[in-house]
This record gives sequence, structure tokens and C-alpha cells, in this order.
Amino acid sequence: MPMQIFSELKYLLFPTRCFGCRELGYSICSQCRQQWNPHLYQSRITNLAIYSSIPYSPIAKNILLAAKEQSVKSADQLVRSALKASLQELFQRHPSCALVPIPSGASANRRRGRDFVNETANSVAKDFGVAVLPVLEHQRSIRDQSKLDIASRRQNLAMAFSIKPQFRGNYSGENVVILDDLVTTGATIGEANRALTRGGFKVQAAATACVALRRRE
Repeated sequence: MPMQIFSELKYLLFPTRCFGCRELGYSICSQCRQQWNPHLYQSRITNLAIYSSIPYSPIAKNILLAAKEQSVKSADQLVRSALKASLQELFQRHPSCALVPIPSGASANRRRGRDFVNETANSVAKDFGVAVLPVLEHQRSIRDQSKLDIASRRQNLAMAFSIKPQFRGNYSGENVVILDDLVTTGATIGEANRALTRGGFKVQAAATACVALRRRE
């Protein structure tokens, strides 16, 4: 009985609202769930296939922000389930690849208290029995990309990533998959592909939870 009272009190003090419409009830209501229903979306950056499962939308934006910036567990679970759906399709064509998460900046990790994409990669990797290789790092600072156009994003990210010293030369020829939460213009994944290929890795494909359909390349 005390636990039931505590649970009811917690709900009154911190009611659950839908990430999409903000209605009280569930973290994502049945109507908004229709926009977070995994399907296969395949885009391409030059010669690299990108597998995604959720089209980017205001609801998807809210879920990604809740997961990345607020560490909301229910949002984390939604992002992970979307990534698992993307990887399920990808691994049918490219089995037994290690996951390489896109690195976040040091300031973002300090603000969030964690490396979101790396943490997510380690979680989903367990379900597929594959390794996670956090080999990428920022070798210079980059600007906030949210308001940059395609050309500016590419310029902003050009030569931004490098292989961490401890991994250089240790995984030559390793088959890997690039992992991120969202692909918009493809500039970030393209730069990661360049750095990994130059470092001797064999990049097979990339996987994201969400994809901006109107802006993908």
C-alpha cells in the first residue's frame, strides 16, 4: 500500500505528458505514436547507404531532445528501439560489423552528463552481439549546425574528425557501421566516413534512428 500511495503521489507531482501533443497520460500517445512507427528508410551519401526507421518531425525532435538533453528514460527507449529497427535491416546485408558512434563535443557531454550516442550504441550493440568501437574524436571545434545550410555544414565539418591515437593502426580492415541519432544533410556521416576510411576501416553502411526526408541526400 505505501508503494501505491507513493506512485500515485509521484504521478500527481510529476505527471507524464506525451512528447508530441503534451497531453497527460503516456510518454507518447496512440495518435503521436503513428509518427514514431519504425519503417525502413534508405538514403545515400555518395557511395554509403544510410538505414533509418523514423522520419524526422516535430514529435521526433521532441523525443530526441528529451533523450539527449534531459536523459528521459522513456525517450531513450524510443530512440534505441528505432535504432534497433534500422540495424535489423542493415545487418541482413552487412552482418557482423562493429558500431562506430558519432562523437559528441566535450562541452555537450559535460552539459548532458553523458555521451548520448556512445551510450546508445553500447545499449543496442548488446542485442546484436556486436562490438562498439568509439574510435572517432573531434580534432578541432565546430559550429552549431542547426541553422547552417548544406554547403555550410560540409565546410563546418570538413576534416573535423580523426581516429583516436590509441586506435590508430589497430583495426586495419575492420568492417564497421557508423551510428548516429539523426541524419539531415549527411555532412556529419560523410565526414565520419572520410576519417574512418582514411584510418583503414571498411565502412559498410550507416544507421540512424531518424532521417529528415526532405533534406536527405
